[in-house]
Amino acid sequence: MSGVYDAVFGVLTGTLAVPAAEVGPQRDLDALHLDSLARAELALTLKELLGVPCSDHDVPATATVGGLAALLDARLADRTRAPGGEAP
Repeated sequence: MSGVYDAVFGVLTGTLAVPAAEVGPQRDLDALHLDSLARAELALTLKELLGVPCSDHDVPATATVGGLAALLDARLADRTRAPGGEAP
């Protein structure tokens, strides 16, 4: 798994107290019983932790844990490829 997936996993299991056994790449966030406030907290924490854009619109209830990690991983890669290392 990628470092971004590990970050998503860590926020879910640490900050949001989702049991680790319930979190997996194919698990959808709705199945983790995250309400809209928890999804917003997830997005904000990941934005701060990874330094890439992430909003509650990026964390829909039907997104998978792995899908969210892939989205953020792509944004992180785009940021590092941009001149000056900043997001375009």
